[in-house]
Amino acid sequence: MAYVKHTAIHTTPKAHLKYILNPDKNEKMKYVTGICCGDDLETAYDNFKEIFEKYNDENFDNCGTSLKSGKRNIRIHSYTQSFDSSVSPEEAHRIGVEWAKKVFGENRPIIVSTHSNTEHCHNHIAVCPYDLDGIRWHSNRKSLEFVRKRSDEICLEHGLDIIKNPKRNSTISYKEHDARKKGYSWKIQMADMIDRLILQNDVTDVYSLIEKMREYGYTFTNESRLIAKPKGVKYGCCISKLGFGYSYQMLIQRINNKQNEFVGRKISAFIGFQVEIAVGLRERQFDIYRSQVVHMPTYAEVKKSFEVLNFIHSNHIHSLDDMRACLAAANRKEDIAMHRYFSLANKKEQLKTLDYLGDEYARLLKTENRDEAQQKRLEKLHWQLMISGGISGWNTHMDNWLPKLKDKLRNDLRQLDSLAAEMGRASKERTNAEMSLAYLEDFLKSDYDRIREQEQLRIQIENYHNGLEPQEDGTYKAEPKPTAERNAEFAYLDMREEQRRRAEEQRRRDARQREMRNRSRSGYCR
Repeated sequence: MAYVKHTAIHTTPKAHLKYILNPDKNEKMKYVTGICCGDDLETAYDNFKEIFEKYNDENFDNCGTSLKSGKRNIRIHSYTQSFDSSVSPEEAHRIGVEWAKKVFGENRPIIVSTHSNTEHCHNHIAVCPYDLDGIRWHSNRKSLEFVRKRSDEICLEHGLDIIKNPKRNSTISYKEHDARKKGYSWKIQMADMIDRLILQNDVTDVYSLIEKMREYGYTFTNESRLIAKPKGVKYGCCISKLGFGYSYQMLIQRINNKQNEFVGRKISAFIGFQVEIAVGLRERQFDIYRSQVVHMPTYAEVKKSFEVLNFIHSNHIHSLDDMRACLAAANRKEDIAMHRYFSLANKKEQLKTLDYLGDEYARLLKTENRDEAQQKRLEKLHWQLMISGGISGWNTHMDNWLPKLKDKLRNDLRQLDSLAAEMGRASKERTNAEMSLAYLEDFLKSDYDRIREQEQLRIQIENYHNGLEPQEDGTYKAEPKPTAERNAEFAYLDMREEQRRRAEEQRRRDARQREMRNRSRSGYCR
């Protein structure tokens, strides 16, 4: 099974080529193939640059908008092809090269690089927008369906499974989608404006927010319903239509909890692997605000993500391996703290035993001429005190040994509270490490993993509805269950399917909104 997604690279094309040609990810350039171009960074970059500038009247490295068209042209079409863990890097690379030649031809600069540093290997295909004859490749919904269909055909030829009946959902009109894609959606500009104004100290309620928006040229045709429009727009829009984060109640909540907002300037405090997490967190916060799914977002998710980010930053974590090592260290620390605490807690019982039996044992020990009964009693007390009284290794023949031993136990017990606090901190640190690891594993989960889970759940639901039960060997067979039990299972699985569907909708919306925000912030919005 393979899953294909597309990303348009408008800026820093060399940085993108450097990433996909990283020797640490493709086994020292072992799985790299250049089609109509070199397979090393400098040569490939020069080939892409030459072809782009030959047929496009702008600099390949220019990040601004084109003077001719008034928009930013795509420098590189980046496709990612993800596979199952059963697919080897060699086979994945062969499929990627075959797929690239079949879709784009052999007359266009293309780089195919297979990354094998993850559990599921995947191909990065960098495609030049122009071929050697100047024919331009256009990326749209139809072309994406075309490349995915060709990918499925090649996977079937290689004996791999494909995703059957993929679902496609859209929550905005094509006109609005096109406006966002091209970077001139005034609705997104309004959302960006609201996001910035909420963080200002003098915005204390919705009415002060409205006044601030008026200062920036927005007019309100209906203030009670929060219908606003910028200059040059004929009809306005209800602010609540921008997403759940812009309803009246959510605006109040965001204003009252503005300290939880993650502004872009905070990202500069992080380095390396952490920057990716920070950027993803900021985008996730935007996605929560501008989400169209039917559930009220809370700050709990965002706050939890903040905690994870601060944890990995303070512990200098830059990879999953670092996180797993940190979790192992936290587990060891908690085990040591628990061992120290419970070892000291046992001294409470030792002190009780000494209070109960110590005086009698000390008296019999001082008795010189003990009869048989006294000797047996002394031996029994000695055995009891050795086990639970703490006299092991203690000189019971010295003067005042019993008070001294009790005083020592009491002094040790004074550390019990501090050890309890230390154990609590170690337990909290271990919990934070576990939470952070789970978050990072989910954050770095491949597209294939998500698609596979969704497909497996769909098959499971379908089999359940057909009266089939899962077996230990992974197969299904007819094993009828009571009606009430099966209905409960149906309800649970339907709920899971709805959750998966919403999550998939959100992920698809993420890509659209992320590209739209990047475009709008580059020159059109601010």
